[in-house]
Amino acid sequence: MKKNILLLINGFGIEQSDSINVYSETLMPNMDRLTKEKLFVSLASKDLDYKDGYRKFSIGINESLTYSIIENNFSNSVYKNNQLLKYIEAKTNEDNNRLHVFCYWENDRTISQLSVFLKEISLNTSHMIYVHLILCQKSLSVYKSVERSLTLLNYELGNTIKIGMVTGENYITNILCFRDIIKTFVTEAGEKWKDLTKKVDVLTRTKTIPNQTRTFSVNNGFAIKEGDQVLFFNYNNVDVNLFMTELANQKYRAIDVTKLNFYSLFPVKCNIQIPFMYNYAISSTYAAGALKAIEAKCLVIDLKEKCPYINYYLTGLRNNVDENIRYMASDSGFIYEPSQLLQIINSSNENFIIINYEIDTCKLVDDISERLKKIDIVIGELDKLVSENKITLFISSLYGIEKEMYNSKHEVGKVNFSVRVPLVVDDYYFNKTGYTLNEGTVYDLANTIYKNINSKYNIDGLIKKKSGLLSFLYKKPKKVKEADDGKASV
Repeated sequence: MKKNILLLINGFGIEQSDSINVYSETLMPNMDRLTKEKLFVSLASKDLDYKDGYRKFSIGINESLTYSIIENNFSNSVYKNNQLLKYIEAKTNEDNNRLHVFCYWENDRTISQLSVFLKEISLNTSHMIYVHLILCQKSLSVYKSVERSLTLLNYELGNTIKIGMVTGENYITNILCFRDIIKTFVTEAGEKWKDLTKKVDVLTRTKTIPNQTRTFSVNNGFAIKEGDQVLFFNYNNVDVNLFMTELANQKYRAIDVTKLNFYSLFPVKCNIQIPFMYNYAISSTYAAGALKAIEAKCLVIDLKEKCPYINYYLTGLRNNVDENIRYMASDSGFIYEPSQLLQIINSSNENFIIINYEIDTCKLVDDISERLKKIDIVIGELDKLVSENKITLFISSLYGIEKEMYNSKHEVGKVNFSVRVPLVVDDYYFNKTGYTLNEGTVYDLANTIYKNINSKYNIDGLIKKKSGLLSFLYKKPKKVKEADDGKASV
């Protein structure tokens, strides 16, 4: 059984017409050669980050299963009887307490579901509810829906529901930026915008990606005070330890955090126990299950900080340790050193190795070019192993990027690798004369690799053998003919 290598250039994709044309055959000569000589197709992928990409790769779904849980609760109105929701309503009615909702806004569906909860709470309390939005979107094209949803929340849900702060998700992971967010939450200091239409217009004209939006406030009076409630409206397993720590340590105004009440929609990572309304759903179809079915082991190579999230999706939305999956941190940069990487590949016992590269963290267009050059050198070295019939090499990406970036000359341009990603299958036997690739998604890519590792895997992949009539039109190399006549499972 040969080793299967999945080389991922995450953030890389088929460039859209409005992109500045980062990719070229001179930049990546090995990649360009393989797209012409080997099996090549583009896969549909509208995801814009590695979490969504790995979810699609492992489970095959476009969004968190948690959305379906809430939708099912809405369909039969059982959400109204949720005990934690009733408790929040009761606590908000005590004294002059207010409710603060920190909403991780992923898409329009997030806001529509939030609105249902807010309407229900507002029916049972006359106290103010402030919504603090954390923008998670990674595309400039969503600003029309952003403006529509902001208006809905601020003007159409009633006098007791108002937007407090708005910030980008990237700012809550940076300690210095996050302290400014806490300062705004405690003192209401900072940038203020009452006209949401103008603010969205500014963000659009400055081409600010939503999740990189700097903190601004919309209405006054939202400063946190003792007795208030805080609800983390989250669909993913977010870490709120930084929020809790900085709120307790802030020096702007004396607040006893023990007199605040914290809740979440779904469980969060926190050093203290925070009550939650709903538990996570787990998936019945996922990568770790497929590996077990085909009796294969997998090595995942990526940055240390990303490995726990990847494991969460590969194990079907579980935080389990799976005996068939091993992780190796690439923080030292050895994945850009062909000799070191080949040594690891040759010495590993796993028959499926995922090597994660990424370009979405690059600051300049020139940085992307330099990184793609280095990756192309690695591709060339791995192709030599393919020619020796030692590995099957799959080259792809789980997601693209869409962002405005500067080059070293301080010129700005749009890098748009969204919508579709490339797939190259580099193998001694899977030649263009006898085989072809179907179009599909990165989930189909995963099934293709499982099928290649063990031909007994009962889900069809993307690699298709050409019909006899079509194959007759081509003259196959002699070695390939012999291999096809008595080819063992690879």
